[in-house]
Amino acid sequence: MLFAAARSGNLQALHDAVRGDAEVLLKLHSRGSVDTPLHLASMIGQVDFVREYMRLSSISVHQLSQLNQDGYSPLHLASANGHLQIVTFLLEFGRQRSAVEELCMKTDLDGKTALHSAVVGGKIDVIDVLFVHCPQAANLVTLLQETVLHLAVKHHQHQGLQFLIDHKLGLSVASLLNLGDREGNTILHLATSNKQLQTVEYLAKQPNLNVNAENLYGLRALDITFAYAFNSKDVYIEEAIRLAGGCRSQTTTTTSQIRPYTRNTSIKSTNLANEWWKELRSGIIVMASVFTTVTFQVALTPPGGVWQDWGSNTTTSNSSVVLAHQPGVPILYDLYREQFNKLLPLAPDFSPLLVYLRLQQYRLFPTCGPETPSTPEYAKFIK
Repeated sequence: MLFAAARSGNLQALHDAVRGDAEVLLKLHSRGSVDTPLHLASMIGQVDFVREYMRLSSISVHQLSQLNQDGYSPLHLASANGHLQIVTFLLEFGRQRSAVEELCMKTDLDGKTALHSAVVGGKIDVIDVLFVHCPQAANLVTLLQETVLHLAVKHHQHQGLQFLIDHKLGLSVASLLNLGDREGNTILHLATSNKQLQTVEYLAKQPNLNVNAENLYGLRALDITFAYAFNSKDVYIEEAIRLAGGCRSQTTTTTSQIRPYTRNTSIKSTNLANEWWKELRSGIIVMASVFTTVTFQVALTPPGGVWQDWGSNTTTSNSSVVLAHQPGVPILYDLYREQFNKLLPLAPDFSPLLVYLRLQQYRLFPTCGPETPSTPEYAKFIK
């Protein structure tokens, strides 16, 4: 009956239960890690029920912070779901008893505090209130060594990330920006891996960011862009990282730590692979040059030339068709207009190809700032 009352916010049912047994609420919280009506009401957002429940139950802060069987306290549940009034009420309850830290520093089974839960859900107003009562919670890490910033990036909460960095973390930003998780990944590693362009561009502008931080596998953020299938976002992600001073790792064994490659350790195969990459690089440059030259030349001097004068009665040698023409117009256009119109739309298709070839040149042979391109590490892992 109490759980149904908590779900619907039925205060009368709550009073009836207490009238029948004055200790009923206290007994619920003496069972250990179980769900209580308070957990349910906090999760759903029944603020009036929570207030009345707390008034009638006389439970302690320790009992209030108890976890249910899923590992969450009422404050965790209210914070994760963005129920600001309940969060504020529970924190004030703890403050009045000089035990707010016990309440807001309580961790769930994954080592997350209520602040971590609010960050995961992107509940900015709740984050703000939790910082007022318990700012030290921002320095705690989860069992996976994830900070509040890791969680914001991991769960794609860009606004929450900005709010924390710009308004809440203060002097802690410098250390948290570059702190690695259990695998040594900073938030820039995560944002790059998740292809979060907006977040990468934002982080790249942070003065305290170590853009070349390496994880436990020796990978930098720029290395990670080479580990997965290439798409349009990668161009801008790479550009943002490079402009911030990002470089490929000089000691990494390549992205095989992220995506396994079949290794060929023979010296002969490695040398052949190196030669193959050199030839590919030369081929890309030659192809780009040829396409550019041909396209430019055709635009300047189209086959057959162009009309040099104005005319309205010109005829061909084997046709009596009257051709009205203007200076500068390709002769083939007037003679074979239908075929010319079919061919013309194909010209722009060369532009994406040139752009693609250009981008692949830099992906396969990346540079670090103004330095000379280093030997491609990929050559060691050709199947």
